[in-house]
Amino acid sequence: MVHLYKELQPADHFEISLPQSLSTQERQLLTLFYQPLTGPEPISLYLTLWAEAEDATSSSMSHYYLMSVLNMPIGKIFEARIALEAIGLLRTFRKQEEENRSFIYELIRPLDAYTFFQDPLLSMFLFSKIGEQAYRKLRKRFVKSVTTNGFKDVSRTFTDVYKPVHSKINMEQMDNQPTSTIPYPFYMEEFDFNLLKSGLSEQLVPSKTLTLEIREVIAKLAYLYRFNPLDMQQVVILALDDEMNLSRERLKKAAADVYKLTISNEPPQLQKFFSTEIDENRIVEKTVKSKEEEMIEYFESTNPIEHLRNLNNGKEPTDYTKELVSNLFINHGMNIGVVNVLIEYVMLQTDKKLPKNFVETIADHWNRKNIKTAKEAMAIARSEHDKFKKIKNKEYIPKVSEVELEKQNVSNTNTRTAKYERTIPYEFLKQLNNGREPFPYTIELAESLVNNYSMPIGVVNVLMEYAFEQTDGKVTRRFVETIASNWMKIGIDTAEDALNQIDKTIKNKEFLRTTGFIPTITRETIKKDITEVDGIYYFYETTPPYEFMKDLNNGSEPFPTNVKIAEDLINKFDLPLGVVNVLSEYVLSRQGGKFSKRYVETIANTLRQAGIQTAKEAFDYLSKTKEELEMKSKLGYVPQITQEQIQSADNDGEHYYSAKTPYEFLKQLSNGTEPNASNVKLAESLVLNNGLSIGVANVLIEYVYNIKSGQLPKKYVETIASNWIHQNIRTVQQAKAVLHNKEAANEMLRNVGYVPTITETELQQMIGNRDIEEQFKEYEMTTPYEFLKKLNHGVEPYANNIQLAEKLVHRYKLPVGVTNVLIEYVLEIKDGKLPRAYVETIADSWSRKNFVTAKDAAEHVAMEKENYAKRQEEQENRPRSKWGRVEQIPDWFKERNEQIPSNDSSQQPDSIDFEKERLRILEKLGRKE
Repeated sequence: MVHLYKELQPADHFEISLPQSLSTQERQLLTLFYQPLTGPEPISLYLTLWAEAEDATSSSMSHYYLMSVLNMPIGKIFEARIALEAIGLLRTFRKQEEENRSFIYELIRPLDAYTFFQDPLLSMFLFSKIGEQAYRKLRKRFVKSVTTNGFKDVSRTFTDVYKPVHSKINMEQMDNQPTSTIPYPFYMEEFDFNLLKSGLSEQLVPSKTLTLEIREVIAKLAYLYRFNPLDMQQVVILALDDEMNLSRERLKKAAADVYKLTISNEPPQLQKFFSTEIDENRIVEKTVKSKEEEMIEYFESTNPIEHLRNLNNGKEPTDYTKELVSNLFINHGMNIGVVNVLIEYVMLQTDKKLPKNFVETIADHWNRKNIKTAKEAMAIARSEHDKFKKIKNKEYIPKVSEVELEKQNVSNTNTRTAKYERTIPYEFLKQLNNGREPFPYTIELAESLVNNYSMPIGVVNVLMEYAFEQTDGKVTRRFVETIASNWMKIGIDTAEDALNQIDKTIKNKEFLRTTGFIPTITRETIKKDITEVDGIYYFYETTPPYEFMKDLNNGSEPFPTNVKIAEDLINKFDLPLGVVNVLSEYVLSRQGGKFSKRYVETIANTLRQAGIQTAKEAFDYLSKTKEELEMKSKLGYVPQITQEQIQSADNDGEHYYSAKTPYEFLKQLSNGTEPNASNVKLAESLVLNNGLSIGVANVLIEYVYNIKSGQLPKKYVETIASNWIHQNIRTVQQAKAVLHNKEAANEMLRNVGYVPTITETELQQMIGNRDIEEQFKEYEMTTPYEFLKKLNHGVEPYANNIQLAEKLVHRYKLPVGVTNVLIEYVLEIKDGKLPRAYVETIADSWSRKNFVTAKDAAEHVAMEKENYAKRQEEQENRPRSKWGRVEQIPDWFKERNEQIPSNDSSQQPDSIDFEKERLRILEKLGRKE
């Protein structure tokens, strides 16, 4: 027998071989045809393997992955796998290399619907699972029938068309072709065809009729209906057609007819009997059978009617008896072996009679007990018979009988455990009582552990023996049930486990008596692979906390509370053993032998968050912590940026700024004195929180430190840092350039009162690669500030003029060259002034006209100047009225005037006395001067 651990383990790896993608119809076949036969778990496994195989990058993986994906234990996965193998959907190949084991799972496509229905085993299995109506519905849906009445099959065979020639094809290459659909594994060699043919004449059934296909159908039908070769002779004869030929369909119909006539009208069912304990190579060892084994074989293989004949000394049983036996199959669903045992048991109890009510009562009882085999039936029959005798003799009737003992099927007993595993509680208690009848109270207590708590009989017997020893025979329910509860929690499943647990308990009690404490972590519970441990850390990684502390204490017993704190770090905090021992040594040495729980747990929590897993890592981390504590006591803060981080980071420029940590740089700025902790924290936050490089952060700190006389205002520093991040300042050179520009801008602000926003760099970006004529370069390649300064003969221009000029670029989107032309034009016509409204009116007009270059603007200005000159000339030539308005003189009048000029002064209007007129108007208004 092979156990599950020999067949499959979670750590075993597997690969998947996939013939091709699964079609939609094949998925339907899996769900509707195969799932009723196997159950959902094998199909889930199949689809999971197929999905993984479709991933081209998929590689070898362990069965832990399948356990997680399918949420199944390894035993369920194994049962699902063998179900797929049996039904023909999977082939498994195993490879063993020392202690490593790997598998290849070759997925096989499901049979098409027609082939599935043609197979007698699969089709009948499906029929028995889903019923006639659903079966017919599936057949109608997936198999489209074609009417061939009146037609003759004239198809040629393979050998009619092709003949073999010499070929050099490697047969191994042929064998390794991708697997598509193959039949499920079926061993038809187990059927005796020689016996079948011995009763069939050559004239009636020619040998050529029994083709390989027909032989396979015959073997499958015999297996399905449990027909022997003699039964199948009758089936073959009934299946012959008029031309003495056999077909798959006629064989299936004939077998069904014989089954209905001789056994039952209900269709046969296939029952899964495979378990995790299997015969590895399907080889049954031939050993000498005992008398009981021969009886079991007889019951399992003999027809109940034949068994009745044997019990009747060869006489034919009555029809009433045959009907009663038939009902045991049809109504009660009992197996052949169970029926035969039941018949013999009833006849033994009733003096060779078969009372119908008595028979059916026992059948119902055995069904409720789930009796499935002749062996189980014989055991319960003996138990019932013994019980009947004890009732008759007024003896105690045990509730746990030999039947339960057989069901537990303990096969790995040894000389130490045999007396516990092979004896029912009643008999075992009787032995403890030196052969005397035990008290019913103790029997019921022991049997309740089996019946109510599902404890194995061997474990219960060990427990009762231990309880008798500990209480000097005065067993109490509370004492027994407390031990039983503890054993169930820790998973005591065998008598061997129970005996080992008792030995451990006795040792712990002795240890408790001498030390006052029982360690929970011992060398037996340590699961560390010592081959992976470095020599200098071996003692830390492999020594239990109790022994380690005892060693630190120079052999004296450690305080139990200290050991418990250390063990809790392993059991509750999940810290590795080596880490806990290093921590214990660190705390005891620093605290002068004290082991404060709060202090220890604080350090333990820090180690766990840091992901410390080995004694070496703990040593390194705590050594670093010691240095940090010294720094904290000196500075009040532990710098987060170290030289190791600087060395691993990219050097971003000048060594003076980039090679020192913020702490070291501040200390240098302070002429060697310790810097303020808040300043160090602020400087490091520029790197850790704001994302500046170390060199850039040091440049910023130096700048602020110098201009603020040794102070580092947090808000001021963070504002500059935020601006530098926005400007994407990454290197020391960029930072120093920004500071240089800032100093220049401050100088400008002091001199002019405004800092120009359009610089030479931005101007170059605006121009790009555009070609500029030589005569317009002074407009296009000069910033508004520089152009105004040039127009002002080197004198600094007004701040509002610079602002106005840059506004034309930013707001009105005028190019710099166009803006400079406009500024020059307005200054010229407005005598050195720049009226804001006037300038913006022109800028708005030019923006709509879409001037792009200084040339466009200059041409427009030249045209405007020309038009302006013409308008000025016309105004000078126009006559004006006495009110100062230009009079519109008709052309004809103008020509007349030119022809007859007049020089008579008397015709000219008199001059106006304004003072006189003013006084007159005031008088009219009634006002005095």
